Amino acid sequence: MYLLDILIWTDNHLTTILSSTAYTSNLITTPISKFITEVLILAVVSVISYEVIYWSGIYLNLWEYHAKDIFTEVPIHCAHIYTRVNVVKKDDLVQLREYYALKHSSKFNLSAWNKLDNIGREIFKLKQFIKYHLEFSPEDFEMNDDPEYGSNVEHLRNRIAELVNNSDVLKKYLPSKVDHRSVFIFNNCNDEVSTKENAQYLVKCHIETGNVIDCIIVT
Repeated sequence: MYLLDILIWTDNHLTTILSSTAYTSNLITTPISKFITEVLILAVVSVISYEVIYWSGIYLNLWEYHAKDIFTEVPIHCAHIYTRVNVVKKDDLVQLREYYALKHSSKFNLSAWNKLDNIGREIFKLKQFIKYHLEFSPEDFEMNDDPEYGSNVEHLRNRIAELVNNSDVLKKYLPSKVDHRSVFIFNNCNDEVSTKENAQYLVKCHIETGNVIDCIIVT
């Protein structure tokens, strides 16, 4: 009886809604058309409800995608990036990290921009960052364990160190040649990519195709 009561209530409720306009009332002029219309409405509502619950559960990690072993993710390697390069002294490393922590947390906070400018003027050797465009070809990552993920962080550090050592503009700010250990990378979220992640792939460190990232030389 309970199920029958639900069906009767649903039928009455849908009939009231569909009868409210001239257009939808034409859909229930005969018992057959009324039956088909109500079945279609219930089917659409059921499918939408299922999809919302299903994908919300996946997003909240309540359950996994049912076909994850069949339809696996295809990684898209980092094809090219833009890097902004500047130089700071090792003594200013704490301020450098404070600068990017503030930049990360105050993207839309106008009141913090003045503080960022003050810290930047104090620690960066160049008034303006030097911008490079780096492209990654198969030769840059074909030796990796998973070449489909592209280049890794250590490779990027080495590329930046090589560019800096060959730059006439930057040489005068460097006491000697630098290596990858002097290159501090801040990803597209303004988070520092630590040396512990040197073997990690760029795409797994929030460095993706077309991103603009900062590479700071600490001397």
